[in-house]
Amino acid sequence: MTKEVQLNLYPHQVPTIKLKELLDGNIDIYSFCSNGKKPLLITDAYEVFPEMAKWSPEFLREKVGNKVINVNTSKTDVFQEYHLPIQMTLEEYIKEIKLEMPTSGRRLYMGAQGINQSFPELKSDICFDSLLPDEKLGLKYLWFGPGGNTTGLHYDTADNFFVQLYGQKRWIMSEPDSFLNLYPRSSLSHYPRVTDFNPLKPDFEKFPKARKVKFYDITVDPGNILFAPPYWWHQVISKSTIISVNIWCSTSKFKAEWGALQLIPTYVKTILGHNIFPKQY
Repeated sequence: MTKEVQLNLYPHQVPTIKLKELLDGNIDIYSFCSNGKKPLLITDAYEVFPEMAKWSPEFLREKVGNKVINVNTSKTDVFQEYHLPIQMTLEEYIKEIKLEMPTSGRRLYMGAQGINQSFPELKSDICFDSLLPDEKLGLKYLWFGPGGNTTGLHYDTADNFFVQLYGQKRWIMSEPDSFLNLYPRSSLSHYPRVTDFNPLKPDFEKFPKARKVKFYDITVDPGNILFAPPYWWHQVISKSTIISVNIWCSTSKFKAEWGALQLIPTYVKTILGHNIFPKQY
């Protein structure tokens, strides 16, 4: 049995700024966030877009309740690999997630559902994406599920604006240079950007180097947007029934490859036990 352990959590280390302050300062939001290369919590979007507050399970039921959706299933609360999907209408899904145990006998999560493909009726209701440059906008995904669902620790390779529309989400994040201390799966595996280390239930006997990792603990409330840069590890927990939209912004091939190359000193330093690179690394 794993002993109770304490993570290195830093709950107030991510900078925050009101959306209205960015707009009043005539700041290019995408460039401001992307060039900063660190997470940023943008708050109080409802002040700018009060119509965003209408998002709720009832709003979705009324607008797209008849749509057939793919629902991910899991035997535990951690959704790590998004397999074994089942199909149902969104209205049926809403009824299921209200049950203590869905009739499927498993936990359910409508995660990463493409809005352009599955819910074009909702595109105009996101609002925040209107502040981002068209040439940078990528895919938009809808997330809708019950409290307790968790997306396992992983990293992505593009800029991500995560818009929280209903309920609360908790993000546990770590910097890219934590790479080898978090035991990522092999690049040859089917899911190469994930790890089996769970910050909520840390097993330091199995993953001893994870003790060195500093985690940032962020609560994202309705009307807030979290900018998550590429290569930052994150585990995401639904603290209640949630509706979220994440907006991918295209990262140039050069930027993506350069981001990966910047991790090389970390790999070498971890393997050798000391740094052979200039101090900036």
